[in-house]
Amino acid sequence: MTAAPSSPLQHLVVVLQENHTFDNYFGSYPNADGTLGKDLCLPNAASGGPCTRPFHATSRTPADMNHNWSSAHADFDGGRMDAFVYSEGTPNTMSFYDRSDLPRYWSAGDRYVLCDRYFTSAMTESAPNHLYLVAGQAGGLQDDRVPTTLNFPPVFQALDRLSVSWKVYGFTTWYERFAYVQQSPGFRMNFATGATFAKDLAAGTLPQVAWVIGAPGGTEHPPQDIQKGQNSVVDDIINPVGASPLWPSAAIFVTWDDFGGWYDHVAPPQVDAMGYGFRVPCLIVSPFARPGLVDHVVNDHTSILRFVENRFGIAPLSTRDAAANDLSEAFDFTQPARPFSPL
Repeated sequence: MTAAPSSPLQHLVVVLQENHTFDNYFGSYPNADGTLGKDLCLPNAASGGPCTRPFHATSRTPADMNHNWSSAHADFDGGRMDAFVYSEGTPNTMSFYDRSDLPRYWSAGDRYVLCDRYFTSAMTESAPNHLYLVAGQAGGLQDDRVPTTLNFPPVFQALDRLSVSWKVYGFTTWYERFAYVQQSPGFRMNFATGATFAKDLAAGTLPQVAWVIGAPGGTEHPPQDIQKGQNSVVDDIINPVGASPLWPSAAIFVTWDDFGGWYDHVAPPQVDAMGYGFRVPCLIVSPFARPGLVDHVVNDHTSILRFVENRFGIAPLSTRDAAANDLSEAFDFTQPARPFSPL
């Protein structure tokens, strides 16, 4: 195991929201690789004929779409990225939101870092991607039917070995299925409701690494109101951390677990049989985040894991996180910590 590097970052917060692609949330963001200015029109049927272009969404409470293993691979269409409309069975896959819908997420991108080459780890639905985020693998799992016990190690084990404090807030069920967790005495102290995050922060007991799996005010999983989710991420997590004594030593990562059936025009690199899956947004908020950077480096959920590992001197857990970029390009530690201004 490598020694932990010297770093001003003492608190890492990872927020995992649900079911939106990069193009769906940031497709018209300036200087990002989105749909803006591209001649994109996807056929409405496999046989061709009329097509659907990207269009501004009319509802902030959208209907849910298919986003499992089979539908994702049908949408992917061997890398052609052209089957979303007829595979999903709705033109709504081509709809997108903009600054008027998500002003606070866009403001975070303006002031901090927005990644436009951040992919999901598995081309499928939620659970496998949740597992990649903390374990670098999903044990071959392709859907949300998570076994009662997961017999591969999460990063929690290495953090405990190093006496690095950690906690999972929100939807904790799948993370409680690791055999390591089930065999650990008192493990329930490491899992709490989403609302507990604010209480721990106010009490000065926030752990060194915190995962918030779904903001307490909403995960943004359709048909949830996307603005309610956005506001909860900002009002319940980002702004309170920014206003706390922890801000000068904090980094907050906000990303989305899977594509949710929404269109994205960038074909994900296929690094193995599981993925990558489609692009999702990733925002990095920190006093050391490069201001206004649109990060074009290829990253995925295991990149956040790699960042945690590198920060605390933990060896990779799998071939995926061993090969992952560690998001270090998003930070500048040569400058002093920037003061926080509320989003």
